[in-house]
Amino acid sequence: MPAPPTADEIRLPLPRGGTLTATATTDTSAGTVRYAVRTAHLHGVFLVHPHVIDGELLPCGVRVSFGDGTPPVRPYQPRAHEPVAYRVRIHGTATCSTLDRLPDPRAVLVEPVVLAEHFATRRVPDGARALLEDAVLAVLTHWRTREDRPALVLAAARRAAPAAVRTARASLAAAEADLAAVQARAIRHEYRLLQLEQLAAAPSPPAAAPAGPARFVYTDEDGRAVGSALVRETAVGRPPGTVTYRVEGPRLAGSVVVGPYQHSHDPVPTGISVQYGTAAEAGQHRDDEPVVNGVRLRGAWDHSSADPVAPSSPPTLPRPSRAEEPFTRPVPDAAKNRWWAVVRALAARYSERPDNQALRQAAAHARAPQALDAARETLDRLAEETTRLTATVNRLREHLDDVLTLLP
Repeated sequence: MPAPPTADEIRLPLPRGGTLTATATTDTSAGTVRYAVRTAHLHGVFLVHPHVIDGELLPCGVRVSFGDGTPPVRPYQPRAHEPVAYRVRIHGTATCSTLDRLPDPRAVLVEPVVLAEHFATRRVPDGARALLEDAVLAVLTHWRTREDRPALVLAAARRAAPAAVRTARASLAAAEADLAAVQARAIRHEYRLLQLEQLAAAPSPPAAAPAGPARFVYTDEDGRAVGSALVRETAVGRPPGTVTYRVEGPRLAGSVVVGPYQHSHDPVPTGISVQYGTAAEAGQHRDDEPVVNGVRLRGAWDHSSADPVAPSSPPTLPRPSRAEEPFTRPVPDAAKNRWWAVVRALAARYSERPDNQALRQAAAHARAPQALDAARETLDRLAEETTRLTATVNRLREHLDDVLTLLP
């Protein structure tokens, strides 16, 4: 059974003169010391207990709770026997994280308030605060010089050990999960790097000759025919992996460049990207931009999914803008819907080409040097993160082992 608390009557000098009388009651099982103090214009209880500052195994700091009760001191909840200075009852705590600096008053952070009604607080008057701080400093200076202080610190650490073990295990499990996730990502990126290196080393597939003109029917999202147009391939493989189509039909003329999704992260790009007009760079002036129902259109469509495109899906695409004044006027729905139907039909035509995979391989070969640089940078970052997380996991394992030694 734990030893019963012991009480000692002591007299402590105050920093600015005077004497503080105290009854110090030590609870060796909890590592706490209860100082019931009294002097002219001040009386009350200071509960002193070791305090963890930065996750250390044995607390290196100390905290004073004003009044009786179990830690922590909670806002707006008064405690029994809180100190009263100059008839002002004071609620709060004081903390010292550097015991070696005592009795320097700057080593102690005193946080006192006066509790009022309706969860309000008031500032402690200067005189009452000064007397309180003197008493706290006298108590802490005495506590620091106690011969049993190491035993009190160890008792407090043992009392907190079960909670510390739970916290340490949770922190370790989280760090191990983070490490496993990063290692899995590294494995995926190493495989991707290998694929990119193989793509860069292999010759680029030759581009096929542009196909001759053909007529196609384009449909709305319900599969109903909207119209037909003549389509010609004016370029294949410029840029690599793309096909430039020129369409001509009733109330419709212009070019589009269709290729794999330009932002794909797959070694062999999936998806579809469609540029309206024939310029290579977005934002530049484009030649032969489509004119639909007399409106010149500007825009693009990126289909990032690997799901196939059909002439009737997806039902909506990014709304095109006008390429001529007035730029801000919306494109009429009739022109927009007709153009969406044409774009879907051309994207499906590209996807159904017999050489579609060769086109994607050509795009992959062209993108490989830049993708290789990005992949190596990613692997370098993942290696650094793996090193950091491994060190964290090892440190947390050692900490858990240390905490476990404190259990009974």
